Formats: sequence, structure tokens, C-alpha cells
Amino acid sequence: MVDLTALPEDRPMNSDNRSDTRELALLLLAPAAVLCFLILPHIYGSIVFGPAYMAAFKGPVLTYMVMTAVANMLVIATSLGLKERLDRKLAMVLTRIIIIHGALAFIILISHRFHSNQVMLLAGAASLVLGPTFMFIEHRRRELRVAVLETGSEPIRERNEKFDYITNPAQDLRPYDVVLTPEMGALPNEWAIALTRATLSGTPVRHMAEFTEEADGIVSIDHFDTDHLPLGGLTSYRTRKRLTDIAMVLLTAPITLPLLLLGMLLIRTTMGSPVMFIQERTGLGGRPFRMYKLRTMRPAREGDGVQTTTTNDPRITRVGYWLRRTRIDELPQLLNVLQGDMSIIGPRPEWTILAESYTRDLPVYAYRHLVRPGITGWAQVRGGYAGDLAETRTKVGYDLFYIKNLSFSLDVQILGRTVWTLVSGSGAR
Repeated sequence: MVDLTALPEDRPMNSDNRSDTRELALLLLAPAAVLCFLILPHIYGSIVFGPAYMAAFKGPVLTYMVMTAVANMLVIATSLGLKERLDRKLAMVLTRIIIIHGALAFIILISHRFHSNQVMLLAGAASLVLGPTFMFIEHRRRELRVAVLETGSEPIRERNEKFDYITNPAQDLRPYDVVLTPEMGALPNEWAIALTRATLSGTPVRHMAEFTEEADGIVSIDHFDTDHLPLGGLTSYRTRKRLTDIAMVLLTAPITLPLLLLGMLLIRTTMGSPVMFIQERTGLGGRPFRMYKLRTMRPAREGDGVQTTTTNDPRITRVGYWLRRTRIDELPQLLNVLQGDMSIIGPRPEWTILAESYTRDLPVYAYRHLVRPGITGWAQVRGGYAGDLAETRTKVGYDLFYIKNLSFSLDVQILGRTVWTLVSGSGAR
């Protein structure tokens, strides 16, 4: 039996891993310090105080500028070295931004120090950009060190060359970013103690299947169970998300309305009426609703029957292709969002006829209707569109992953990927 308190101090932690991590942190913190203490204060000063801002940098003003620089630096420093998956790292960084800048505002107010509301907002906005940026740079450059525990008598067959496979329960697990185990239940006593030791040292312990699912961003629908769904947390987050959706539609209206009118004008002049395409889709709880889009195709000819959109569909006009590529054709769905039929982010709503057909072939398909359908979603930014049953199986796996991990941080990640898709013009049919 292994003594829980007997950490193998005589066995040094992996020096190469610690050295690489330290070097990467120093490489990132050095330019961060220059940015926070030299560049940003000049930017804040020139914006708030004008060309003669250097003359204003004295006494209480200089003290306040140093305090904002320290806040920016703390955000960056605490955004590095996080041992979590990307979306959770993002949530942790956003939390740190709120805490650090909230504490700065509190200290200034209770001490009646000089402050500038403009600088305070600029510093907060800078942290909102810099924190996630430095976190993402480190996330991409730093290779995750993963330990897999071989707790059974049989070795693991499917092995990943990037993982370290541990056969000795007494081995020090502290150097690793995450420890994976094929079993979380009845483990031999020595392995249970090893997992406890790793947890107490701050190293995350995860089930191997769950880690693989999160790394790939997709759920295996063949092994999916309703116990995996956070049914208790769906209602509360849906309420908060509904308020966020309404706010986003109203705030972006000055941009989206002119684009929508431009799209309608182009369709009217090149294809005539109607300019809108309205189709019955399946929404929250399996209830049908009328979804709006700008028309991008020529009318179907008699005898064509029911057709779904395919890659390079010949029915799509030149204007329609441009509208699809820029996603302007989706803007009428903002009305669906205001009506409560859709959300900004969620599983893409399917034509009711196809949804019924897919549900017969894939019973888990119906779980997509536990949340409001969205204009964009995890399946769209990860896998694109689905045109047949095989592609739909993959899409459902992505959608179930989204529902299972429903959170603000995941929505932010989807929104960021959607913006990149819009900029690059990829993914349109």
C-alpha cells in the first residue's frame, strides 16, 4: 500500500518540461511588460489628454497610469500556465479580467484617488484583448503533457505517441498538465491513491474517453446516454442566453439592417420577387416554426420534386452565391431570434421533413431540440454543412457536444470561429 503523504521528493520533476514552460512564460512576459508599462500608458495618455499628454504625467495621474499598467500586466501574467481545455481557459481569463479591474476600480473609489473613466474603460478593453490573446499564443505553442494510467492488467491497445503511459502508481504525476485514467470507479488501492495525490497537487484528473471527446469536440452518438446531458443547467442558461440574444440583435442593428436592405435590393433587381425564402423548420421542444432567409436560388421547376442544397448547386444565382458567402442571406433570422424561435448560437434548425426523417434513422437526433436552434453553431464552425445521413451523424455528434458543454465560454469560442469563417469566406454552399 502506498502512503499518500510519501511524495517521491527524491525523484525530481521533469526538468525539461519545467524549463520549456518557464522559457515560454518568460518569452511572453517580456514583451507583455514592455506593452503594459511603456506602450499602453502612452496610448491612454494620447487619447485622453491629447498631444500634450506627457506634461500631464505627473503626481496622481502618473500613479493612476502605473496602477492601470499593473492591472493589464496582472491579467496577462495570470492568463498563462492554465491547465485546462481552451474554452475553460477563456472563461478563467475573462473571470480574472473582471476581478482584477473590478478590484482596481474599488481601490480607486474607496481611496478617492484621481482616476479617468476613459482610461479605466480603455484599460479594461485592452485586457479583454490581451488576456485571451496571450493565453491563446501559449496554448498553441505549449504542447500539453498528458499521462495515461495503465491501471488494468492488459496494456492499452490504441496508444498515442504524444502521451506518456504510466505503469507504476508511485510515479510522480506533478509534471503533467493532465492525468487520464480509463476507469474512474473501482480502481486498485495504489492507483486510487495515485489519482488522489495528483488531484491534491493541482493536476487535473480526467476520464480518458471524456478527454478524447473534448479534444475532438464531438460526442460519439453510438455511446451517448441521456445522463451525459446537463438537464438541470439548461433552463437557467437558456434564460440568460435569451437576454444576451436580444441585446446582441439590438446592438448590431445599425450594421445588420443596412446589409439586409442591400441584400433585398440586389435580389429584387436581379431575380425579382419574392426576396424572402420562408420554410418550416423544427425548433425548441420539436415545435415547428417559420424560418426566414433571403432567397438565393432560382425557383424550382415543375417536376423537380423535393431537393436539398448541394455543393455548387446550379440553382444558386451569382448574387445568391455572394449572399451565401458573406452570410447576408441569414440576416432575416435575426427576426426569428427576436420572436424567440431561434438563438444567435445553437444547433442549426433543420427542415421539418428532413428532421422527422433523421429522427427515425437516428433517435438521438431529437436531443438537438433541447435548446433553441441557432444562426451559427458548433457543428457549423467545426464540420460545415451536412448533406446526407453520414454527414448528419457527424453533425449530431457536434451538436450533442455543444448541448452537453453548454456554456458562455463555448458560445464565445463559436462566435470567434464564426467571425473567422465570415472573414475567410469558407464553409458556404
